Amino acid sequence: MPDHPALGQFFTPRAVIDFALDALAAFGAEVAGARVADPACGPGEWLRAALERGAAAALGADCDPAMAGAWAASGLADEPRCSLTVVDGLTAAALPEAGCDLVVGNPPFGADLADTGPDALRELARGYRLPFPDRAERLLVEPAQRDLSRLARYPVELLFLERFARLCRPGGRIAIILPEGVLSNSRWRHVREWLLDTMTVHAVVGLPRSTFRAHGTTARTCLLLVHAQPPAPDHEVALAEADSPDAQALATLLAELRAGAPHVGDPPP
Repeated sequence: MPDHPALGQFFTPRAVIDFALDALAAFGAEVAGARVADPACGPGEWLRAALERGAAAALGADCDPAMAGAWAASGLADEPRCSLTVVDGLTAAALPEAGCDLVVGNPPFGADLADTGPDALRELARGYRLPFPDRAERLLVEPAQRDLSRLARYPVELLFLERFARLCRPGGRIAIILPEGVLSNSRWRHVREWLLDTMTVHAVVGLPRSTFRAHGTTARTCLLLVHAQPPAPDHEVALAEADSPDAQALATLLAELRAGAPHVGDPPP
């Protein structure tokens, strides 16, 4: 099943998914027995990988109706531990908030909500904080037109970052792929401040441009590994760069990440 760049879809190579889950486990996540969610799951490869590691439940949502056929063809739709729904994963009703041990995935990027109807935009404006750093009470009652216009232009990947955080239980873990500009562009400083104030970022791993080349983009992306709890005063974020998206190179990187971060491997709280 091909991905759809027009929807911001660029499906993740399996080696990168395995690396992300292995890295989360190295930082203390328990994948076996976990309740795992992906609110933009595409064909479901992140969820499949978690189930293969013994996850107790896998919850997925995707707005693309074509994904239902992919789930059926791969057998994922028949997996009893898996619940998959064709629905916009940004909506509050899509998946249970604060109900998952792990929230993982590669949400759409390079897109916005310009084609979203006003009613749906109003509902999103009431629920999301990042597009409105100076949030006013009116957003909870009746968002103004300027609020809806701002939200319509807001990068969808940043909304998904907030969504991942909302789905994760306190103390849970997040692995998310984002465009590198989220962590460097001055325009998104408020996003970084929110992230570093509210959660413990284990590591930021730069992915090579070749990671998604087969899917039509050479955009620079990074993998963010996060613990959903406030950071300790002396916390340091591990920074790493992957030379290649193949399994051998990523295994070497994981070993280097372990060696350079003494707290890696601590048991989960």
